[in-house]
Amino acid sequence: MTDEQVNPAQDYVVRIEVVRWAIDTLTNRRIHPFFLAYLYLHGLTPDEDDPAPVNPVWGDLSKYLAMPGGPPRKPYYRPFFQEVSRPERYWLNVNLAGSYAPSSLRQVPKRIVDVSDDGNFQLKENSAELVLEYLLYDKPAPLLALSAFMLRNYGFKSDDGIPSAWDLCSAFLTEFNFQHGENSLLAGDAAWIFDADYPPLPVANIFEPMGTQN
Repeated sequence: MTDEQVNPAQDYVVRIEVVRWAIDTLTNRRIHPFFLAYLYLHGLTPDEDDPAPVNPVWGDLSKYLAMPGGPPRKPYYRPFFQEVSRPERYWLNVNLAGSYAPSSLRQVPKRIVDVSDDGNFQLKENSAELVLEYLLYDKPAPLLALSAFMLRNYGFKSDDGIPSAWDLCSAFLTEFNFQHGENSLLAGDAAWIFDADYPPLPVANIFEPMGTQN
């Protein structure tokens, strides 16, 4: 193979305009803050149909939430809360583990998970139905907006043109261990709690080549 025949894959990232759109979309939705913990616990659970106890390391959430520009000693940003009119609750302090410690769990989270004496968390068998009712208030979460925010710092490699919206959503579903197929096909828990439709985006392409950001 000659050098001319080599076609290296291009690295892409989510455009900043899409991240801003995602934040606007999420902050205008009523979503219980424990939904973030649910996503993480789902990602740790090998089989959503037969959930086993898992031992979360809550500090791992920092890679999804770290954002500059917050108030002092609040380096993490979670763009949703159960009260839309309280944006000050979107910023979190450095103690993520304390936020999700068993002793800190209130009534709503305990509807979704069981916690053992040794600190293991186990999703209830019908957790997706419970999440839709108690964490999403019977309105499925916007999948593309969640994907764009949570994976905003990830790189996407493609040798077949600019990745699509479904490429981003599929990566998110894989990241958090949700069942899915192709072409916006959701299955299992994902079909209960995510809405794959989305309003018009501010730009034509969700991604841009890495290294071209302003």
